[in-house]
Amino acid sequence: MNKEKITQFDRIKIFLYEYYFGYGIYFSVLRIIGGPLILMIGFYLYFIAKTRFGISYGGFMIFFGIYYLLKPLILILTRKAWFRNFDLDYRIENEKIIIKSDKSKSGLDFSDLKTVKKRKAYFALKTISKQQFYLPIKYLKPSEIDILNNLKNN
Repeated sequence: MNKEKITQFDRIKIFLYEYYFGYGIYFSVLRIIGGPLILMIGFYLYFIAKTRFGISYGGFMIFFGIYYLLKPLILILTRKAWFRNFDLDYRIENEKIIIKSDKSKSGLDFSDLKTVKKRKAYFALKTISKQQFYLPIKYLKPSEIDILNNLKNN
């Protein structure tokens, strides 16, 4: 069994990459450009509008644009339990991954995986039951990387 400590920094880095780039090109463009665009339109409406509705709608769009820009930071600061350091105790074999925690040990057969995607710094594994696992590449052995590379879909 390989025992590694996944740091808070690693988990935040994986979260941010998945938030911005993990759901396809449409969501990537929307999340990167959406906040600043909403903010600019809000400022335009707020300062150019001649009616009360236009000014209030512009104010709402400014508020929403700021929220949309800061949403990942808000999630990181309010959901600290998601990003705690934890010990990852795992073993990757030719046909399954065995993950062990303090109280339990479970095996994940590769036939239960729906997708395996290699990202820049980690592998994203998604099961048929929609669970997701992220394995940082820097903690994997070359043989384990080869096994996961043979499984990857994209």
